[in-house]
Amino acid sequence: MSNKIGVLGQASTLTAATTAVYTVPSAKAAKCKIFYIVQGNSDASTDFKITVNGIVVADHTNITASNYLFSSPNAMKEGPLAALPTGVDGDTTGAPAPSEYYLSAADIVSYTLAGSNALVCSVQVVGTEIDV
Repeated sequence: MSNKIGVLGQASTLTAATTAVYTVPSAKAAKCKIFYIVQGNSDASTDFKITVNGIVVADHTNITASNYLFSSPNAMKEGPLAALPTGVDGDTTGAPAPSEYYLSAADIVSYTLAGSNALVCSVQVVGTEIDV
């Protein structure tokens, strides 16, 4: 078995559902952060939630029509903004959020879309995975 660093899991399901992004394999542990962007539907009824091992770590109801939510180096949730992140400063730069999560075998990072489907949705779990 080997250790891993980088993108541990990713998902981009746009439909209303719960999607597992990363599940820690058996005999492994992980230290990770979450990096995402989601664009709500034009009817302003897209809901988005991120869960780490059953605990909600970010939640937003009714994303403003066609606006974006994203993680930044300053916060788990920036937005909703009418435009894509510009990278001008920390609040407008898409990046892994500052919170770190320590996971054990079988722990799951997932997201849930409800209401209308998202127009854009990309979620990554980035970090290190080690043998235990």
